[in-house]
Amino acid sequence: MTTIRTSVGVFSSIFAVSCLSMAHAQQANLSAHVHGVSELNIVIGGNKLEMQLRSPAINIVGFEHKASTEQQIRKVKQSEVKLNDHKALFSFSSGGCRLTQAKIDLSDLIEHKTTEKDAHTHDHHKSDLDHSHEHEDEDEHGDHSEIVAHYYYDCEDMDELSSISLGFFDVFPAMQQINGIWITTSEQGAASLTRSNKTITF
Repeated sequence: MTTIRTSVGVFSSIFAVSCLSMAHAQQANLSAHVHGVSELNIVIGGNKLEMQLRSPAINIVGFEHKASTEQQIRKVKQSEVKLNDHKALFSFSSGGCRLTQAKIDLSDLIEHKTTEKDAHTHDHHKSDLDHSHEHEDEDEHGDHSEIVAHYYYDCEDMDELSSISLGFFDVFPAMQQINGIWITTSEQGAASLTRSNKTITF
């Protein structure tokens, strides 16, 4: 696993987005639509942790066009259930992190299909990762369909959180590589994760 780490000073929304852009430049292949390869962005600040998965739809549902048959629609719905099962997707070393919202965007596959599960509404604001990609989403996909999943956590003791292990490779076998980028209060980093090396260490 190749890991890139850069020390940063203070955490702010503008700085977080800026650092994510820098990390994108360090891993230029993240912007390419490659089957089997997904992207995971992580922002940590205070007791808040946000993760955003962006993946070609074929990695998750097996196709990239609009679902038209009953079988395809059923596959999308099954994948939605799996993406909402955050405990199967993320394993925290510690920190007492509790999911407050999961937001799954399947609109590339089914019209107006974005689902949210949360304890607290987020409609009144957009997060760092929402802002960093909202303009990209308008034009970038073309014929390529993408699934975007957001996960929001509150953590009791963020200082104790030292790593996150990913379960995506087991849940979605077509997913071969996840390019991870993270921003914390003290550093930014990037790593290429695979089935045999699936843990991000802060």
